[in-house]
Amino acid sequence: QQLQQQLQQQLQQQLLSGMGHMAPLPQGLPTGLAMMNMNGVPQLVAVMPQYLLPQTAPAGLLPQQPPPQHYPYHPSSLPAIGGWDPVAMSAAMGGAPQKPPPPLQPHGGGWMGGGGGKLGKHDAAGGGEARHHPKRLMFRGREIRTVDEAHEMGGLRELAHEQNGCRFLQDQLDLRHKPHVDLIFEATKEDVVSLGMDPFGNYLVQKLVQYGTGEQRAALIDGTVARMVEVALNVHGTRVVQKMVECADSAAQQSALCAALLPSIMQLIRDMNANHVVQRCLAALPAELAAGIYDRAVSDCLAIATHRHGCCVLQRCLDHAPAPHREEIIGEVVRLAPKLVVDPFGNYVVQYILDLRQPPLTHAIVQALRGGFAELSLQKFSSNVIEKCLKSGDPTAVAVVANELTASEAFATLLHDPFANYVIQTLLTVGKDDVVALLVAQITPHLPTLRSTLYGKRIQAKLLKRCPATKAALPQR
Repeated sequence: QQLQQQLQQQLQQQLLSGMGHMAPLPQGLPTGLAMMNMNGVPQLVAVMPQYLLPQTAPAGLLPQQPPPQHYPYHPSSLPAIGGWDPVAMSAAMGGAPQKPPPPLQPHGGGWMGGGGGKLGKHDAAGGGEARHHPKRLMFRGREIRTVDEAHEMGGLRELAHEQNGCRFLQDQLDLRHKPHVDLIFEATKEDVVSLGMDPFGNYLVQKLVQYGTGEQRAALIDGTVARMVEVALNVHGTRVVQKMVECADSAAQQSALCAALLPSIMQLIRDMNANHVVQRCLAALPAELAAGIYDRAVSDCLAIATHRHGCCVLQRCLDHAPAPHREEIIGEVVRLAPKLVVDPFGNYVVQYILDLRQPPLTHAIVQALRGGFAELSLQKFSSNVIEKCLKSGDPTAVAVVANELTASEAFATLLHDPFANYVIQTLLTVGKDDVVALLVAQITPHLPTLRSTLYGKRIQAKLLKRCPATKAALPQR
């Protein structure tokens, strides 16, 4: 109520100061607050009744006719506040009854009155679903309505390189009318590379690959083979190559793709766009055709695993590789584990193998890291791998790590280290009673200093939760 009164006073002052002919507002005339949708954002606004001007107000000061029906602040759209009915007040002040405006409809990021059309999913990018209300396509001074009309004008190829024309052709391809698909294919097959790397044309090529016949798909692949690597490295072209790999339905098409991509496989693996092509090859191509990728994952395991994008490709190799290739890759990762666990990207490959929860693999990684757990616990990335070893649920791995850490000369440093303290906390959580007893025996001499650092306090809290009896050994404040 106080906020309403303040807003009413401020509005009266602004109206009186800004318009010299405005008569004072009648006493007790109610104002209110309403939630209005302003460009999709709800806002609290002050609501004043309409037609506050006296009959003697100069002509032209404010329009006397009612507001247009699409005006968003029609009285019927305002709530009744404090017993004041906006529609009744408007009629009492001389306003003629009006029809309420059409309901607000969601449209894009905001709101608009009346039926706004739904946009396609990829509309902003040039592709996607057909629009409900497509714009008129004008080409060479003539409106184009069908593929046949564009073909008669000889403009299909030119339309494919224009934003609006490309969208029109995509909509026609979505109808899957074979004669039209054939016409668009014949007009654009020579430009498959340039269209594939175009921000809008790449969607057209993807639809041709998807909806075309096997012969047409083979022709599109053959037309791209010479520059397949260049297209795969392109931010737009990578989508086209992925679609070709996904839709290739014959051994000849799949072999042509592999022959074009495998010679540059390391370049593709390390590229931010093309690595997705390699991942799609692993998922969609037969194992015998993807064998070259698996062989390279073994021979260049360190280079691939320690790369930002290569580590993701290596994990997909573990997902899709047949048993013989998979065992070779895992064996190489285990051999390189001491180098991989300290790497910002390689540590994720080792963790990926630990997440398989297979005791033989966990034991192999623990044995590969044995003798360096104390030093590795002090480092950011490798400490995460050690925690993963402990959380694997294997008691042998937990015992090996606990024995090595408690025997380390740097045990006091581990208690206060920003990374190693989490390893100690994890041991206190997952370790069995004998492991916890070993830790308590080592931690007890350091209890007086635990509260000196934030990380020591965390270990103390974990210790008291697991072993409440140790509270008696803590120094009294």
